[in-house]
Amino acid sequence: MAERNIAAEVLAGLHEVREHRAGKRTLRTTQVEAKPLPGLTPDMIKRIREELDVSRAVFAHLLRVPVRTVEGWEQGRSSPPDAAAALILMAQKYPDTFERLASL
Repeated sequence: MAERNIAAEVLAGLHEVREHRAGKRTLRTTQVEAKPLPGLTPDMIKRIREELDVSRAVFAHLLRVPVRTVEGWEQGRSSPPDAAAALILMAQKYPDTFERLASL
């Protein structure tokens, strides 16, 4: 298998962008919009954690956040960022989510 020449790929991409800006080339673009996540209330976060049958410490470890962060979410002092909220909702829908992540 031939080794990739990253520098050549970057230069080719820059050349394509320059041609596109000059109107000489049409580049394919794709617009992707993420659906807004449903809001997670403190009670929902706690209920999902309890449904998964894990302690706050284990839940925090699985989400790669400090225990105090999970406490804050469950007590309403703060809200999880979208990435953490998405993982929590995925774990609710697919309980093996964290097991799959751990296998990476």
